[in-house]
Amino acid sequence: MLYFMLGAGVLALSVAFRLAAVFRLAIPLLYAFIVPTLLHDWFYSHQALAEGIWYVLLGLVLLSWVISLIRKISAIISRLRCDRTDMELFADRVREARRNGESAVRMDSLWD
Repeated sequence: MLYFMLGAGVLALSVAFRLAAVFRLAIPLLYAFIVPTLLHDWFYSHQALAEGIWYVLLGLVLLSWVISLIRKISAIISRLRCDRTDMELFADRVREARRNGESAVRMDSLWD
């Protein structure tokens, strides 16, 4: 039974650290585990500072999420602008082909 509990505990820690790594929370999680256990005396004598450091780490993680979200949205907007420009160029070429009485549209340098 003890081995089962130990195995379950290790599995739970493994899952927790895997999720922390995915969400970029590994460093704050390590800090939250190590500082109160290994640096017990320092943590309780400087509790406001220790908690402040932890909040700063969480703030940096939040900042990295915001930056990633802004980059993702910027890439989507850029891709939509390029697609719109390509569609306008294609529409111009279709109109030009109709004016000239052609049945084919030039596709060179379109969608590079």
